[in-house]
Amino acid sequence: MSRLYTRIFASFWAVLGLVVAGTAAVTWLVLAERSDSLPRAAAALVTEAGAVLRSEGEAGLKQWLALQEAGRPELHVFILDAGGRELLSRHVPPFLAHHRHGAPGRPGELPAEPPAEPPPVEPHGPGPAFDPLTMRLAPHWLAPSLITAADGRSYDVFVVGPRPRIGLLGIPESRWAVLLLAIVVTGSASWLLTRSITRPVSALGAATRDLAAGNLDVRVQPAVSARRDELGALSRDFDAMAARLRETLRGRERLLGDISHELRSPLARMRVALGLARQPGGDVGRQLARLDAETERLDRLIGQVLQLSRLDAGAGMLAVEDVDLVELVDGIARDAAFEAQARNVRIDWQAPARGVRVRGAAPLLASAVENVVRNAVRYAGPGSAVAIALAEGASALTIVVRDHGPGVPDSELERIFEPFHRIADSRERESGGDGIGLAITSRVMKAHGGQARAANAPGGGLCVTLELPRPAGAA
Repeated sequence: MSRLYTRIFASFWAVLGLVVAGTAAVTWLVLAERSDSLPRAAAALVTEAGAVLRSEGEAGLKQWLALQEAGRPELHVFILDAGGRELLSRHVPPFLAHHRHGAPGRPGELPAEPPAEPPPVEPHGPGPAFDPLTMRLAPHWLAPSLITAADGRSYDVFVVGPRPRIGLLGIPESRWAVLLLAIVVTGSASWLLTRSITRPVSALGAATRDLAAGNLDVRVQPAVSARRDELGALSRDFDAMAARLRETLRGRERLLGDISHELRSPLARMRVALGLARQPGGDVGRQLARLDAETERLDRLIGQVLQLSRLDAGAGMLAVEDVDLVELVDGIARDAAFEAQARNVRIDWQAPARGVRVRGAAPLLASAVENVVRNAVRYAGPGSAVAIALAEGASALTIVVRDHGPGVPDSELERIFEPFHRIADSRERESGGDGIGLAITSRVMKAHGGQARAANAPGGGLCVTLELPRPAGAA
């Protein structure tokens, strides 16, 4: 699962949980404050009603009750006499009449002596009941309080609160607090989430602009690259790309420098030969032969550079055909034997009994194998042999060329396939060659889906392995 998706998903649920928890906390605080408001208001009303009854009698109590009904519509005050009649002749809910003092079938009659003060008002009742049709709760009501007139008549006073709504609809004073809480929580979480995404994107954008401006050493901030999500992976890929691009461009710069040096060397020798030919008594024939050799060398070098450039650009592949590797290597081995004789080196090549076919461009494959064989002949010690072997594997075909020369330092094994790279001890033109043949070999192998590897042989010398993928369906 995407790590970035997980972060967004977790942030969403964290915000939702905080909003729900905050809403519950605000609602609880408001309801806790409300829980004491009805008993306090009821106690004040009962005290006031008792005082009015004692001073003005039942007539004054009726007037007071009518004023309360008109002035406090959120609270309903019902006063019942000893016979259960409501003073204003209003309809009394049955559950209130059932709970009055001295109600039929209930214990407890009116006290003989009226209490001096009304009893303390306590919440009472079965609790709010939910009505699904109106989405409301049943009204809150309190146990009746007894008040007594001067002539000894007693009255039951009931205080009924408003019918509360469900949730925030019934708590208007908490709506703005909950809305503000939701805005603060969602805004803060959105800002943090946006910052966690835009900060690495901004760092990538800045690094990209620096890279486009030519700063090949630019890297994304370590804090961004250390992230364990897709943006961190993208940052690491960018760093790898920048490093690879730096090495590629610097390699191109080195290549251009090497090419200019390699082209200047034969041109300089040609100028020397021309100068010697112009001198009186100079050996013109010898200098012309020198000019001819340098011209041929220059032409070969330019051709190799162009071939390497086309291979690097992916435009060097010729028509692909079925190539018999046995026949191809056999022809190269016979040609290399003439050069090897002049150096007192022999070619050990045992052609397989049957052909080994591969799909590829025959001229390029021949150039790749020939470069390796001629390089082995050049470095092989006098009286030694250059061994060539062709092997068939389950998924690959390999051509192995081994010489018995001085070998290559382990640190240079990878670099010998770079253009114009020569080992420090063999940079002389007589033994070092042009330094481009193995580079062409490596590019040709990659163009055919294979690779070229080099390793020092256990008994001395260099062993170069050319690996090509086995054609699909080959036996």
